[in-house]
Amino acid sequence: MSQVSEIEVFRACRTLFGTEIQLNQDFLVYLQPAGVRTAYRKKAKTTHPDCFAVATGATQTKQHRLFQDLNQAHQTVQSYLKQRKKFPSGHFSRSHTAYTQAKRRRQDHTVKQRRHSPLPMRPLQFGQFLYYQGIIPFNAMITAITWQRRQRPALGEIAKRWGWLNDNDIKTIINYRNGIKKFGERAEQLGLLTPLQVRTLLFHQRSRQKQLGQYFIEQGYVDERTLNQQLLKLAEHNRTFSKGFMGNYYFFHRS
Repeated sequence: MSQVSEIEVFRACRTLFGTEIQLNQDFLVYLQPAGVRTAYRKKAKTTHPDCFAVATGATQTKQHRLFQDLNQAHQTVQSYLKQRKKFPSGHFSRSHTAYTQAKRRRQDHTVKQRRHSPLPMRPLQFGQFLYYQGIIPFNAMITAITWQRRQRPALGEIAKRWGWLNDNDIKTIINYRNGIKKFGERAEQLGLLTPLQVRTLLFHQRSRQKQLGQYFIEQGYVDERTLNQQLLKLAEHNRTFSKGFMGNYYFFHRS
């Protein structure tokens, strides 16, 4: 079982316990299984899809996704508790050591590659923002995006799990040739998925992948404090230049 990183645990605890609590190292030290179970059951009562059986299709889809996120967060915290029991003297020691070693290896090489360019006057994705800030080299941005996309569950797999497509539908979409490369666009053109279903699938797919920031931390480009500082700056930048631009950009930072 791979180690759970600190950033993953904090994100999972935020899902389980909400925004009212203050997340820090002390919170993790005193976190107990009984408290985790109580928080999970409380959230499950308000998010379980069965509670929305007579709601609209869009609402049911949203609740299904929220309940899956809750279950994933619960599993992450459970894994952390097992990890803490196994390594009581430093349950993040291995990942921290890997970060420190990676940082030492890259420090001289990365500094030589850093460049500071004027930020484009348009919304940016996080990797682009770090590149223009001179924090990461261009090849690191590309590698991080590739690393992130490899972790995405396939749209067809999600749609099948939700009962929107079957194996024959997926095969038909994959084999469809009409100059369209993207799975969702093919499914729409064939009439096998609605535009709303495709958008919902894409949103869920992105929510299941790890964040780029975790890659940059693991590779030694930034620490968690710097990461959060840059996310705040990115949110402000994107809010400033959001007018007239469409797309999924980072506008609000949740600390």
